[in-house]
Parts: sequence; C-alpha cells; structure tokens
Amino acid sequence: MVLFMSALAVFIIYSVKEQSITNPSLIIFAIGVLFMLLGNYMKTIKANYFIGIRTPWTLENESVWKSTHKLAGKLWFIGGLAIVICSLTANKKFNSIFFISVTLLITLIPFVYSYLEYKKLNK
Repeated sequence: MVLFMSALAVFIIYSVKEQSITNPSLIIFAIGVLFMLLGNYMKTIKANYFIGIRTPWTLENESVWKSTHKLAGKLWFIGGLAIVICSLTANKKFNSIFFISVTLLITLIPFVYSYLEYKKLNK
C-alpha cells in the first residue's frame, strides 16, 4: 500500500508540475490492479478493527466477518479486473463513469450483505 500510494503521489506531483495529465486511464488502471490485489488478500483477513469490511455486524460475529470477506474478495477481484479491462479499451468519459459505478458496487454490496447475514443469524 505504501508503494502504491507513493507512486500515485509522485504521478500526481509530476502531473501538476508539468500541468498536464498525460493519461488519466493510467491511474484508473493502477487502482483496478490494487482492487484485484486487495480482493485476493481480503479472504485471508481475520476479524480486526483496522482493515477490512468493518461494520458493527461483521465485528460482532466471526461467521458474518468470514462470509462477508469471502464475498467481498470475489467482488473486489472481479471489479478490479473489469476496471483494468475498461481502462485499456474504453474512452476517458466512460472509464470515469464505469470506475465510479464499480467502486460503489464493490463497497455497497458487501455492506448490505453483512447486515442481511447478521439478521439471518440472529433470527
């Protein structure tokens, strides 16, 4: 994460200094790769208060945590792959809309899923 954030900061500083963003799809591509990497890693995260889908429901119940992160890992990997493919093939405007849409989906679906799983277990 530190390496990714450092590279992103260097790219932004360079773009501001040169007063041009040569290829904004490059940033979207890099974030898509990051989503893929985090998706692979997400399945192995144990319950904690620092990293992961930290809703009150996942933190309270270990099985909700595991099932939520299993789903989220798949979604983040597939979403990241879709973002990477889109950044290589589509135009800039569609890239931005697609990126925002996928990012919203891969964050909201695990959130709602964790709540529904928690309610199902507590019935």
